[in-house]
Amino acid sequence: MKHFLYIFTSLLLLCSCSKDEDRFPATRTVIAYLAADNDLWEDALRSIEEMKSGFREGGAQLVVFADIANEASCLLEIGKNTATAVKIYPECNSADAAQMRKILEEIITMYPAESYGLILWSHGSSWLPADAQLRSFGYDSGVQMNIAELASSLPVRFDYILFDACLMGSVEVAYELRQKTNFIVASSLPAIYTGFPYEDVMPELLSLRPDLRKVAEGYFSYYQYIMTGIFQSATISVIDTKELEKLALATRWIVETQSFDKSAFDRTAVQRLDAYQEQYLFDFMDFISKSFPAANKSELTGQLNKTVLYKAHTAKFMNQFEINTFCGLSCYIPLESREDLNVYYRQLEWCKAAGFDKLF
Repeated sequence: MKHFLYIFTSLLLLCSCSKDEDRFPATRTVIAYLAADNDLWEDALRSIEEMKSGFREGGAQLVVFADIANEASCLLEIGKNTATAVKIYPECNSADAAQMRKILEEIITMYPAESYGLILWSHGSSWLPADAQLRSFGYDSGVQMNIAELASSLPVRFDYILFDACLMGSVEVAYELRQKTNFIVASSLPAIYTGFPYEDVMPELLSLRPDLRKVAEGYFSYYQYIMTGIFQSATISVIDTKELEKLALATRWIVETQSFDKSAFDRTAVQRLDAYQEQYLFDFMDFISKSFPAANKSELTGQLNKTVLYKAHTAKFMNQFEINTFCGLSCYIPLESREDLNVYYRQLEWCKAAGFDKLF
């Protein structure tokens, strides 16, 4: 990693920070936003190297905003085994929503295209609020973004958003971002620090017509067949956001027409998808099935299959917790002792649209 850091520092010192403002619109620009001014900085440097190795000419243009700990933030234009620094930024907080929007708007102006893909790379903790002693998305000098703030920071509708961050494959996150992207690729589990195998999946991400199932398959194959032990741990999903509102309606019908005995319900019987002691994230369909055992779930199941285009999981995560079922989305189950979380959760668009507010 010291070698990577030396290269990165040298690149910043030697770069020419200018950009041709007369660039013609490309077919697609892929933006990787690496919020790594934190303990993940070494992994961010590795990801940049893998993106360089995986770059293929003839597809989309690839630019990386990198906020690396102890280094100046920089915008990199990626080529095959090359990274050209085109701008160095003054000190900024990459986990600040307003700052993120400003940076993305500038990149879109500098690299105009007919369509855009977005890689969001950092810490993550699903829908959980930034002040809950957990992380939502990003982490920089104690600052994190709530999911609603993240949505507000995205200046265009992206063809896809790929989360290289823990726990972002939740129905709450996907619903909050449904107006900002056509597809989401994300893990519902805590992600291993190695993240996506960019050398393998970058060619598809840069394709003018990317097959996101192949991207997800590449991620799953890496953890299922190459990694071992505690590192053989992964879930991955491809989510079609245009189907989410119908999923919410199908869910709401069950919640509103069936009874739910909150006092007798055992949260620990539902498939867990986090390692937190209190347990916040569970398999969405397993929760519905065990909460409303008598309900006719055929409509919901059919809609879920339209919403989650691809899903896969290893047998365990962190070599400790078995994954017996995985529908492709996680969700929160109300926890009476955490009213601080419940108050925040009621503000989420999914909670209201899917009738989850009736569960409190």
